[in-house]
Amino acid sequence: MHIHIITDLEGISGVTTIEQMEFDSFGYEYARKRLMIDTNAAIRGAFNNGADVVTVTDGHARGKNFIDELLDSRAKKINLIDLYSQGLHKEVDAVMFVGTHAMPGTMNAFLDHVQSSTAWYNYYINNIKCGELVQGGAFLGFYGAPVIFASADEAACEEAKYFFGNIQTAPVKKALTRNKAVSYDLDYCEKMIEDRASKAMDIIGSIRPYKINGPVEIKVEFTRTDYCDNASERPNVERIDARTVIKKIPQITDYMSILL
Repeated sequence: MHIHIITDLEGISGVTTIEQMEFDSFGYEYARKRLMIDTNAAIRGAFNNGADVVTVTDGHARGKNFIDELLDSRAKKINLIDLYSQGLHKEVDAVMFVGTHAMPGTMNAFLDHVQSSTAWYNYYINNIKCGELVQGGAFLGFYGAPVIFASADEAACEEAKYFFGNIQTAPVKKALTRNKAVSYDLDYCEKMIEDRASKAMDIIGSIRPYKINGPVEIKVEFTRTDYCDNASERPNVERIDARTVIKKIPQITDYMSILL
């Protein structure tokens, strides 16, 4: 049984302010440590209940947020592009998200966005507004792997259930404003992630993969026209108004196909 875990930083336990996203801040180093704690808890949960292989993607920003020596040695770190290029995406049996966040425009959500908080305003696949949860879920879902678990703030956990069904979630905090949250007890969060990731292994087979049938139209609305200027120069991208571009693809066959 091969489980792939996609991590982010905004939805990690103990991450409660926007300043912790700044790479040169003291708070960012603390966030990295919490990232490893939450990720390892999910890895333990998966191995506790039947996983044979666990691969993990560091999905935040540059993909250089892990403290590698703290990662559970049983897991292999690999980015989504390499997962695809090496053919491992076809071997994944189920997907877990750790530390994810809600899509842009979500009420009562901590650091809601998709890709760029500055440039990307809204994101759609076949006219369905969504975010990074659906991007990862749809890519691996195309190859038959369902999303079975997500840890995040309360709002993102609800979003995960909305798109993927009655999966296991671990809400580790609640947003007070867009840029500030209150974290739940950290020991409790770690135990909850491990426990619910373990329970999620039991629903493999009963949760359907999140599949989007082709042809696929990706639409991105930008916050400013100059961001749209840049995006419209990329291959296979069509500009439809001052702040919006679309890209049409036959199927979601690789992760980069659902980005610009």
